[in-house]
Amino acid sequence: MRPEDAEALRKAAGDAALEAHAPLDADGLALGYTLRPPDGAALARAVRAMAALGIGAVVRGGGSKSALGNPPRGAQLLLSTSSLANVIEVDADEGVLRAQAGARLTALRDALRATGWELPFDPPGAGATLGGTLASAAIGPRLTGFGRPRDLVLGLDAVLGDGVRARCGGRVVKNVTGYDLMKLQIGALGTLGVIEAAWIRLRARPECERALAAPLGTRTDACAAAVAAARSASARAVALVDASLAAAVEPSLAPRAGWLLVAELAGDDAAVSQDAARLGAELGAVEGSPGGIARLRALQGESFGPIGLRFRLAVLPDRLSEVSAALARAGAAQLLYPGSGLVFARFALAEVDAAWVDRLWSAARRAARAGAGHAVLEAAPTWAKHARDVFGEPGDGLAIARALKSRFDPAGVLNPGRFAGGL
Repeated sequence: MRPEDAEALRKAAGDAALEAHAPLDADGLALGYTLRPPDGAALARAVRAMAALGIGAVVRGGGSKSALGNPPRGAQLLLSTSSLANVIEVDADEGVLRAQAGARLTALRDALRATGWELPFDPPGAGATLGGTLASAAIGPRLTGFGRPRDLVLGLDAVLGDGVRARCGGRVVKNVTGYDLMKLQIGALGTLGVIEAAWIRLRARPECERALAAPLGTRTDACAAAVAAARSASARAVALVDASLAAAVEPSLAPRAGWLLVAELAGDDAAVSQDAARLGAELGAVEGSPGGIARLRALQGESFGPIGLRFRLAVLPDRLSEVSAALARAGAAQLLYPGSGLVFARFALAEVDAAWVDRLWSAARRAARAGAGHAVLEAAPTWAKHARDVFGEPGDGLAIARALKSRFDPAGVLNPGRFAGGL
């Protein structure tokens, strides 16, 4: 970076906001500067200066989702939200919370500990932040009970690529009128704006929680049973883990063949007891060991070494068995969230082999098409991402995505190249 550009960024965000350091790897791109604006106004000034200077930035919260997305293109610095980490307000009467983007989810849970509410996010990653969770639309095992991030945000503040501070929605649902522009920011990987803060709708803390597990048999029967279990009134998390991964979640119950069902029930005592009794009678489900959901979450986000691929497929739940069988033929170890039709398929690679990656990528896409869905290469070494879009073929939506990028980030300085279509 030119000295005069560095000086301009310091003038915009504050002298202490810009740090020069040894190069940090950002998915193959070496970045020698980190910019940490101390507040929203400084963030807006910094992004405005970046746009004027043509300086691209990799936007990062806690870094737990940094593997997701295409390799960044042409960025010169890391734009961190770590200094925007305040829990602004907890309204226990309304069941809402407002916090800055850099606040870690662990801090938000601590802020809710004395209330009757819980935070409805549980993505993998110990350092996960609110902004990173929203920007990546990250989910965890409790997706069945919590829902998706886009449905839990009441209001959102973001700094667009020209430095304009935008606010959408508010603290209650009725404040969201007209076009719901905040939904564009959720899942856009910071390519349309830097999330500054958000209002979140909380979930009532359940009266009762129970973790269950059951070894199941054939793929077809296991998928059907798990989809039915996910429809239980008190189901908060329901997952299927194949035999190769089951011991990492429930060592004492892991089957040598077949599948392991892991479920978490939450709600009032009567509903949980009724559903637990039914799953016990129908599937032989027994009490799971403490920490099973945490181990499941860790398994979902595991990087499994320097060489390896993790795909996420979203398919129709009634086609899970067909999709899973196709992935198994390609050699995938699998974790499934049947109620939502999500499949996490991981492949271990013995060596750097681009042709092998091509074959696995093709197999994942064929499996996704068989399930009337799509596949994303969620985590991979940088070399495995070159010459391919980790989001797959962008299709007819690419023109709309380009128009949005041009409107919200006209200078192309926010996570350039990171999103679908290399946007």
